[in-house]
Amino acid sequence: MNPRSDSKSAWLSTLLAPVSVDEFLSRYWLKEHLFCRGSAERFSGLLSWTALNELLEHHWRETYRFRLACQGRDLDPASYADLDGFTPRIRAKDVTDHLRRGATLSFDAIDELHEPLTRLAESFEAFFRGGTKINIYAGWRALHGLDLHRDNQEIFILQLDGPKRWLLYGCSVDGVDRNDLRSHSVPPPGAVLDQILRPGDLLYIPRGCYHVAVPMNEPALHLTLGVKNPRGMDLVLWMVDRLRTSDIADRDLPYLAEPAERLRYSETLRNELLRDLDPDLVEQYFCETRSNLKPRPSFSLPWSATPELLPPGRDFLVRLSGHPQLVMDSDSVEVRCGGRRWRFPRSMQWIIEQLDDGAPLSIGRLMQGVAGRLDEATVRLLVGMLVKHDLAAIDV
Repeated sequence: MNPRSDSKSAWLSTLLAPVSVDEFLSRYWLKEHLFCRGSAERFSGLLSWTALNELLEHHWRETYRFRLACQGRDLDPASYADLDGFTPRIRAKDVTDHLRRGATLSFDAIDELHEPLTRLAESFEAFFRGGTKINIYAGWRALHGLDLHRDNQEIFILQLDGPKRWLLYGCSVDGVDRNDLRSHSVPPPGAVLDQILRPGDLLYIPRGCYHVAVPMNEPALHLTLGVKNPRGMDLVLWMVDRLRTSDIADRDLPYLAEPAERLRYSETLRNELLRDLDPDLVEQYFCETRSNLKPRPSFSLPWSATPELLPPGRDFLVRLSGHPQLVMDSDSVEVRCGGRRWRFPRSMQWIIEQLDDGAPLSIGRLMQGVAGRLDEATVRLLVGMLVKHDLAAIDV
């Protein structure tokens, strides 16, 4: 597994420029913040004000996605949403009135609703192997929304429109006086970074680093991408889960047995726990589990619900759902994805390899890529198997 391969990280190179991916991973990732200036158009294709308005208008029933905050305090949702009726709903005028008075709008998990951000989140998940969620923040007045705080995940800030002042304080705020921040939105002194982000700028904030953001009396829009990496406990739980297939996992602990029997039990349990573990546990964990993230749901209706599973012709597109891992056998291949496993004919390897970069590929191009090894009927059969098990999706 080579997460730094050029084919897998070209999008990240664009995001981090002028810093290279190698420099980011060796110097900044999990260690130190990074601030990068970029052209004003760098993130223009991700989300516009028009697209945001449409999303807010179409998801007014999803009150849980909306959060309004001002000077470090969340506003009462009842002040901008009807929560007691049969169908909770957002009141657009009240939301706008709060924003005009200085509140910041946060809209949760926008990557679930907007295709460009879905693809961006999937790219982060494929590269960093950590579950990724994207929130949108919009502010207008020179009043901060969220209080000085730290996050329990890696954070990337992508400034889409307008200016916003960002201050970072490191991993401790002992002795930091927050009184002026709470009363007048004046950030406390002592920041290790104090920069105004403008459209196209990027800020990386490592987990645990305290930060605060303040709008500057004009509309400002930014994305917050949170990457939740697997941690040591995830690896330990994976080791325990592997033990479930052993007979010893269901045996009672021999508490009242003789000391010699208890020692034998302990040694057997220890050996079973460590059985088939590689020296590089991190590599083995990612290979066997594909991290702590689950594949995003995909639908291929109406075709996936038909006996044929695929539409006719050669023009429809196929893409993988998730990031499958292949384990080869003499006459078959085991596909692992999202903590589940499937066994397919060995020729499935060629299909998945053609789709491995995550980009949609027409079934015709896929057939060309395996020409001489698989005929059209076999390609359609194998792709249908992937669709049936939600390992691939089709677009017409």
